[in-house]
Amino acid sequence: MEQVIDTPTQAPPPTAVKDLKPIAPAERIEAIDVVRGFALIGIFFMNIEWFNRSFNEFQDGIPASAHGLDWLATYFVNFFVAGKFWTIFSLLFGMGFAVMLTRAEDTGRAFLVPYIRRVLALGVFGMMHTILLWPGDILFSYAFTAAGLLFVLFGTWKSFLASAVLMLGLAFVPGMGSAGVLVGELVLMSLIALFIRHERIFNVVGMRMPLVSLVFLVLGLITTIAAVAAFFVPPMADAKREIMGGAAFFLASAFVTAKFREPATSRFWKAGVWLYSMPFVIGIVYSTINYQKPLESVFNNPEAVKLSLEIEAKNKVEEEAKKAAEAAGKKYVKPEEKKDEKKAPKTEAQKKNERDANAIVGIHENQKKIVEDKKVLTTGSYTDVVKHHWKEFLEGPFNAAGQAFSSIALFLMGVWFVRAKIITKAKENLAFFKQLAMWGLPIGWGLSIFASTINVSHVAGVTGDGSGLMRNLVMFSNLPACLAYVSIIVLMVYSTSVFSKIKVLAPYGRMALTNYLSQSLIQASFFYGWGFGHFGMGRASQLAFAIGVICLQVVFSHWWLARFRYGPMEWIWRGITYWQVPALRIESNDLKPQAA
Repeated sequence: MEQVIDTPTQAPPPTAVKDLKPIAPAERIEAIDVVRGFALIGIFFMNIEWFNRSFNEFQDGIPASAHGLDWLATYFVNFFVAGKFWTIFSLLFGMGFAVMLTRAEDTGRAFLVPYIRRVLALGVFGMMHTILLWPGDILFSYAFTAAGLLFVLFGTWKSFLASAVLMLGLAFVPGMGSAGVLVGELVLMSLIALFIRHERIFNVVGMRMPLVSLVFLVLGLITTIAAVAAFFVPPMADAKREIMGGAAFFLASAFVTAKFREPATSRFWKAGVWLYSMPFVIGIVYSTINYQKPLESVFNNPEAVKLSLEIEAKNKVEEEAKKAAEAAGKKYVKPEEKKDEKKAPKTEAQKKNERDANAIVGIHENQKKIVEDKKVLTTGSYTDVVKHHWKEFLEGPFNAAGQAFSSIALFLMGVWFVRAKIITKAKENLAFFKQLAMWGLPIGWGLSIFASTINVSHVAGVTGDGSGLMRNLVMFSNLPACLAYVSIIVLMVYSTSVFSKIKVLAPYGRMALTNYLSQSLIQASFFYGWGFGHFGMGRASQLAFAIGVICLQVVFSHWWLARFRYGPMEWIWRGITYWQVPALRIESNDLKPQAA
């Protein structure tokens, strides 16, 4: 059987790990270290808010209670920081992957097995971080994305199929339903692999098309037929917009992957830009349509409010019955609903009432979770907080994999920056970085500022307020702003002016994992009830606190790396990656000048 996915990008031979030495200072890519340190600052500014609020308030935007400096601080972070820095972090992870692969190719050192260990270790770090400290962790998600990147570059059709079947089977295990997202992720990775690596061209009705374009075209035609059918088949009517959005994405992808496939060296960044941008472009279109509708609240629908009370009463009875069954050591069996064969089709008004009622129930459940979160985080012991995080983790252990749909786009762009030697020879590419900054900053900031004129806060249950449009515009703006931020930092690194002092962040970036995790430890112990109990600190004060901690971390990073080769967590991570204990302390011989 013919192999569907060719592998022009092959892994280095699986030789034993040899000549494992610390990276010499001359080999380090200083610009990457500095950008990583800069990204950590933005991550801290963004994360600290969610050490003082429940994550279930994430869609609310700027709190209605925020005024003065707190409002300004929140506005600054929401529109100039949030989203712009996790994208930088994702870009850097892709760069790190490519740097490790390139060095393995150059030295003949093994890559796949060490990198798999590296990814598994990252997943364990992320899971422990999530449960023991903070549920806003990004490392667990990055582990899934990094595994997906391995599939993109080295996967075969057999490995894709076997993994998809395994994940699909796991999704049917009780409590593991969130594993289903991994199937969708694998499908996405396989399509990316086809675009980047498969070279066969097919003749379709006189048109020359690569396989990936043919796949997208078939999917587009199928979803287009389904979209047309949705206008005539009542059960499909509610999903009409989603089907139409899918059809637009598949057909546009068929065109783009055929038209803009060459040169082959550009496929990484093209795939990344397309995958990141297209969902938000579709989201902007739909949310613009919604913004034209009258301002409306589900709580102003009397029939929906009445129905929501009935649903909540029924849910309460079922919950009590389930608890009683568990207390008696029995398995709870949900009673079957009586089927009414003569049931009349629901009118559009009835469907709307049901949607509004379910929205009200969801809002009430979310409010209960917010209350529970705040109670546990402000009054609970450390054990209570860990149990609370563990319970949330078990509700969707693979939910973090959903982030991979956005992260993989940035990982791919990061790989291109290294493989095309854009960042590894940054000094020779300063003109390119200037162009990125000149275009990216006004577009990124311009879209963010425009979005903030539409809406900055959201009240649950309200439609037509423009909050969806605002979020999609901001998310779309994150990519150009991210590239502009990276470019500006690179230009500062190679500047001959005072701006070159930005290099003070290099040691801070070299210890990114240690500093990221220690930020969470400091914040959890300072804000949560089991620590110093300052939960709910004002936003301006949060930023002042973050700046203070960052300054201390920068100083500590300089002190530590003057004595040790790696940060503490980086040392552990490297040891797991290469499966041997690396030397930690800098010896006097290491400080002697090397012969040319």
